[in-house]
Amino acid sequence: MRKIFILVLLTIFLLPTVTTALARGYEPSVMDFVIENDNNVKDFKEYTFEDILSIEPYVHVEDGLLVLNETAAIEAGIDNVLIKGQQEYFIFLNRQVEMNVISVSPDLTIHNLSNNNNDYRSNTLLRFAGCKGVTRSPEYFWWGYKTKLNSCDTAKVSSDAGTIAAGGTITATGLTGLGFWFPPLVAAGVISGLTSGYFWLLSERLDANNKGSGVVVDMTWATIYNITPQ
Repeated sequence: MRKIFILVLLTIFLLPTVTTALARGYEPSVMDFVIENDNNVKDFKEYTFEDILSIEPYVHVEDGLLVLNETAAIEAGIDNVLIKGQQEYFIFLNRQVEMNVISVSPDLTIHNLSNNNNDYRSNTLLRFAGCKGVTRSPEYFWWGYKTKLNSCDTAKVSSDAGTIAAGGTITATGLTGLGFWFPPLVAAGVISGLTSGYFWLLSERLDANNKGSGVVVDMTWATIYNITPQ
C-alpha cells in the first residue's frame, strides 16, 4: 500500500500568520508530489491549475468551515493525492477561521478579518515615478492565493525569481522575498523539488503579462499559477 507524502504542506500553512502584511490562459507550471510505494520508489505527478479548480463542485461550507466531500470527489475521478493535498489546505484554512483570522461564506468566498490584505500604494517599494497598477498582499481563496503587483513590483519580483533560477540551488533564505508575495513557494521550493526552470518560467511569465500596469497572480496551494495583466 502506497504511503503518500505531500511534502509541500509541511510549512506552507503557517506562512500567512507570520507577518501582518501576509494574509497570508493558465500557465504550464507544475507541482511535484512525492509518492512513496512499497518498494520505496519515488514517483512524481504533475497537476494543472484546472485540476485544482475541478475540486470545487465537491467543496461546501458547514458551520463556517470548508469541507471537501472526499467520497464524491473520488467517485468523480479526482486523483487521491490531489484530494489529500486539498484536505490539508482546508485544515489550515479552518484553523484560520477558528482563530478569527478569516471567515468563509457559503459561496466559498473568504473574508480576511485581520486587515492583512492591504493596498500597498503608499509602500516604500512603490515610490518610484511611473509605477502603474495596484499592489496588494496575498488574498485567501479556497484553492490558494491571489496577489496583485503593480508594474514596478512585477519587475522586481520577476528579477528576484530570475536570481533564484540563476543560483541553481533553491533555499529557504533565497525564497523569503518571493514567499512574501507567493506563500506556497517558501515550502515548495525547498522540499518538493521545484527547479530553477520553474523560477525561470515564473520570471518570464511575469514579464510577459506586465503590459504596463502590473499583473494578477493566482497561485494554488500546490504552486501552480495563472498570471494575467492588470
